[in-house]
Amino acid sequence: MSKIILTGVTPSGSSLHVGNYFGALKPLVDLGTAGNQVYCFVSDLHALTTVQDRATLENNVKNVIINYLSCGVEAQNFVFFRQSEVAEHAQLETILTNYVGLGQMKRMHAYKDKLEKGVDTENINMGLFNYPILMAADILLYGAQGVPVGADQKQHVEIARDIAQNFNKKTGTQTLVLPEPIISDQLGRLVGTDGSRKMSKSLGNVIGIFDDYKVIEKQIMNCYTDPKRKSASDPGTVEGNPVFLYHDLWNEDKAEVAELKRRYQAGTVGDVEVKQRLLVAHKKYFAAIRARKGHFEQNPAEVAQILAVGAARARLVAAQTLAKVYKAVGLSAQFVKPEVMVSQPRPVVSFDNFARVEWRVGRVIEASEPAWSKKLIEQKVDFGPLGVRTIFSGLRAWYTAADFTGRNFVYVTNIPPRKMGDFVSEGMIVAATDEMGVPQRWEVAGAAPGTVVG
Repeated sequence: MSKIILTGVTPSGSSLHVGNYFGALKPLVDLGTAGNQVYCFVSDLHALTTVQDRATLENNVKNVIINYLSCGVEAQNFVFFRQSEVAEHAQLETILTNYVGLGQMKRMHAYKDKLEKGVDTENINMGLFNYPILMAADILLYGAQGVPVGADQKQHVEIARDIAQNFNKKTGTQTLVLPEPIISDQLGRLVGTDGSRKMSKSLGNVIGIFDDYKVIEKQIMNCYTDPKRKSASDPGTVEGNPVFLYHDLWNEDKAEVAELKRRYQAGTVGDVEVKQRLLVAHKKYFAAIRARKGHFEQNPAEVAQILAVGAARARLVAAQTLAKVYKAVGLSAQFVKPEVMVSQPRPVVSFDNFARVEWRVGRVIEASEPAWSKKLIEQKVDFGPLGVRTIFSGLRAWYTAADFTGRNFVYVTNIPPRKMGDFVSEGMIVAATDEMGVPQRWEVAGAAPGTVVG
């Protein structure tokens, strides 16, 4: 059963290594391709607690965005965006600060860790102290049911649950969804080239992904193997040997891996050959990822577009959650009755608001006329990087489903989902009207699905 999953990634200037990939990134990509709704954001607001140099932060943010896109965090499987681009994160944090006690905050890992290292409380910024509350807002905004974390990060999900429970109890509602941690003992725990400690750049026991292959070759050739083995003719141990662990991870020629293990245990292959084969396998496995990184580095406009789409999709959900929160706490009180408001002149839409409308080309890959409605035409629309959406249009008085299939039209894609019977419409077709009041299709020939119009 699919779930709503949320994860945040801290902007880091460090080069990506295989421990990052197999310990965190690949499991995340697998969650996205398994049919879950995955929100993945770059936590640039959180980064301000430790990085307060503009150039450094900008570089770190760009680095992590390109790394994640290169490794498969794609628009069709993820809502990928920058935390700072969705103002609701900070807005919800402000409200949630009223539903957590000071004593609870003082028990948080990040704060206690600073104290244990001898840092004076006068030098601990409030961003760090409130870090768990902003993290709770990150999670609760999207109704996340699961949050992938290592065992040492479980506390952050638990405090999000506590805050949500306290909020729901005090407001007498079920506004906020209680998240569950998705814990893997292996998350981020790949053993380093020293064969004993977690792979970490600070420990110098990593194998890079995007480094020059002369560097990667040196890293692989320096890998710890079997210390009891004095020569290639001595039987070697495979279990616990990091070189063979790495072969299992990225050497896709499983027959070769099995043969290398057999020969190693029999004493008929040397460490050098096993490591050389590992280097060849590394080049094959990461070739596409390295190529994608080069592509994104050369196409910053494409990266910006992916982030803009992700932020727009995230805002749709975040705004709905925040509206429910405002209503629950009493911040949405009206000064006139709804029926009086309806009778008043409709407000003029400002140019700024109009400019926020997202117009995109979508290709209708399938259209049908649902039996439960006499007005609607259901369309499955391919928006390229945005993926496929279901959109209902009330045009059956003038058109049939056959008029839509296989054609490109302009749609508004950043409006909130709207319930249609037992179904949900995820956008709106743009239409004009002739003198007789008959809608005219805004058909676009030759434009790629997902193209922004205007």
